[in-house]
Amino acid sequence: MKKNLLPLLLIAGAAVAFMAFRRRPRVTVTADMPIRQTAEEFEAERAAAPKVSVADVGIKLVSALFKPRTEQAKKAKEAQRTAVKRAVKSKTATRAQAKAVTKALSKPIRFAGFGDDVLV
Repeated sequence: MKKNLLPLLLIAGAAVAFMAFRRRPRVTVTADMPIRQTAEEFEAERAAAPKVSVADVGIKLVSALFKPRTEQAKKAKEAQRTAVKRAVKSKTATRAQAKAVTKALSKPIRFAGFGDDVLV
């Protein structure tokens, strides 16, 4: 057990050092002066806000759905198709299995507990 203790301590120390020394923006929020707003001010501000029409929402939705793909996205999709074809041709996996694997591999790796929102 003592032989395995040193590498574990080194790994734990490196993780703690990494989390302690990484750069994060420091934000200080104070509640010295709360904003007080009357109902009339609220209604006036709400009336002055720009109105969003249904046409604008529809245009944004259609443009988001049919936006042109970037060159990188096109190459990634082609690489996925090639990988699926090769897996099916070599009979190592079915088409559905190969698609599932390539989809899973295309997502970034996330480590639990190491996000930017975790405080040290």
